[in-house]
Amino acid sequence: MKRLQRPSGSAQRDDAERRAHPRFPLVLPLRYTVFNPDQTKTVGSGHTINLSSSGLCFTADTQLAVGQRLEVSIQWPVQLQGCAQLQLLLVGEVVRTSGSTAALRFDQHQFKTLSLGPKLVAGRR
Repeated sequence: MKRLQRPSGSAQRDDAERRAHPRFPLVLPLRYTVFNPDQTKTVGSGHTINLSSSGLCFTADTQLAVGQRLEVSIQWPVQLQGCAQLQLLLVGEVVRTSGSTAALRFDQHQFKTLSLGPKLVAGRR
């Protein structure tokens, strides 16, 4: 009996591609707050690696543990209507760590605007 083989160009999904939501490479600075069980908070910073609609992979300047709840603040690179800085806030749980890299599955997200202070309008002071 002849054995069937996959064509050489056929797509096979590997472990990295089994995600429900595609991840997009994105390198931006971030700050995070860890909500500790004793009601204290620990703050840290790092950089995003990639982002999907439900997860974030990032570097952290402190050792994080699986199961920790975090709030992450990312300065978005685009301004709202050219005048208001946007900030993406994520709240979720650390689901994987490897050295200084962590993966967060978030269950809350929102964009907030940050004030840039008073802005002069052309012809007015």
